[in-house]
Amino acid sequence: MQKGGCSMKDKKIAQFIGVLGILCIAVLVIFFVLNQNSEDGIFATKENTSTEVQNILAKDIERNYPATVREVVRLFSRISKCYYNESISESEFEQLLLMQRQLFDEEFLDHNPLETFVNNLSSEVVTIKESEQTMVSYRVQKQSSVTTWESGEYHFSSIIASYTLKTGSEYTKTYEEFLLREDEDGRWKIVGWRLTNPIEIIE
Repeated sequence: MQKGGCSMKDKKIAQFIGVLGILCIAVLVIFFVLNQNSEDGIFATKENTSTEVQNILAKDIERNYPATVREVVRLFSRISKCYYNESISESEFEQLLLMQRQLFDEEFLDHNPLETFVNNLSSEVVTIKESEQTMVSYRVQKQSSVTTWESGEYHFSSIIASYTLKTGSEYTKTYEEFLLREDEDGRWKIVGWRLTNPIEIIE
């Protein structure tokens, strides 16, 4: 992915790439599972449109891309929360997914073509069908906590986010470390993310 010899940072980047498919598929699987019992099947009717979904889709991130590493991960998380919690139409789901993919690095997109999500859904649905899991909240580290470094000709950053999930009456919190790379237009794009140790997140 980057030029030059192997280093600890290079190995870290490789670890992120190794878990991309599974993590992304899981998000989409949960969305499909939570919407299977709606009146119209997987997707909701237009009258159930969420204000949050509308607010997100009103953004033009091609012209007004998130300016910082933190804002990129916040938008990613905000969209992900809609997959968990909101009743959305098929059209809205497609628009959200396409918007989220605009936040991804080219290497991420190469490893995770859209068709890959669909092909892997059936094998994952059985294991989480009865989870009834929702995302209660998320928090992303403040911009001053971002770690940055160079590898070859590329600039990388990492930042940690926490997600509070509810399954039945049980709450769990997961922590994800995101890796981002700056593209040729100066936009920070998500290369991948992985589970990390709990930390105190000050926004």
